[in-house]
Amino acid sequence: MTEKNIIQLINKLNRFPNYKDCVKVGIGKNVELVHIWYKEGFSDSHVPYTYFLIKDNDNYVGAVLDMTHDLHWVILPKHRKNGHLSKALKQVILPYLLEETDRFEQKITIKCNEIGETNYQNSLRVALNIGFKQIDEENLLFDYNALCEKEYELDYNHNGLTRKELELEINKLQKIAKELNKISSKIEFAFGKKIEEYSKPSLNDTANKVAYLKEVFKDIKYDFDKN
Repeated sequence: MTEKNIIQLINKLNRFPNYKDCVKVGIGKNVELVHIWYKEGFSDSHVPYTYFLIKDNDNYVGAVLDMTHDLHWVILPKHRKNGHLSKALKQVILPYLLEETDRFEQKITIKCNEIGETNYQNSLRVALNIGFKQIDEENLLFDYNALCEKEYELDYNHNGLTRKELELEINKLQKIAKELNKISSKIEFAFGKKIEEYSKPSLNDTANKVAYLKEVFKDIKYDFDKN
C-alpha cells in the first residue's frame, strides 16, 4: 500500500465518513480502529485491511496501516509536524497493539530508497522519539517494556446497535447461509462429488453455523444492553 493510496483513502473517508465498506470504533482520543474492504474482485477481498485513523477535531489527518510485522503511517502533508502521529502512536496505537493483541513487540521498516531522504529522516525521528530502537538502517523495534502506562489514553467507544440495525445484520446472515447452501448444491450436482469428501466441515454445516449466529448476536445485544 503506497503513501498515495493511503492519502486517497483518508481523503475519501473525510468526504464519505459513512463509507459502506468501512467499520470503525473509537479506541482513544482522536484515534479510531478501522476495518476496511476495498479490493472487490480479488481472491482475498473478504479479508479487511486494518487501519488506525488519526483525527484532528472532526477530520481525519492521518492513518496507520497495521501489517502485523510492520506499520505504514501517513499524515496528510498540511497536518505534518503537529505531533498528531507521535501522540497517536505513543498514547493509543502501540498500547492497543501490545496490550490487546498477542504481540509483545512491534517491528517497523523505514526504507530511504522507497520514501526519499526527507520522509525517511522524519519517520525515523518520530520512531526513535516514541521509543523504537534501531536494529539497522531500515529496521526498528518497539518492545512491550517500552510502554508507559501513565501515557495511555485508550478509551473504547462501543455504541452497540439498535434492534432494527441488528435485524438488518441478521438478515444478511440468513442470505449468506442461503448462498452457501446454493453453492454447495451447485458444486455437488455439477461434479457428482460432495464437498465434505474433500474438506470438512461441509458448506451445509457451515451454512447452519452461520444461520445460528443470529441467536448469538441476540445474546450479545442482550448482555450489552444490561450493562
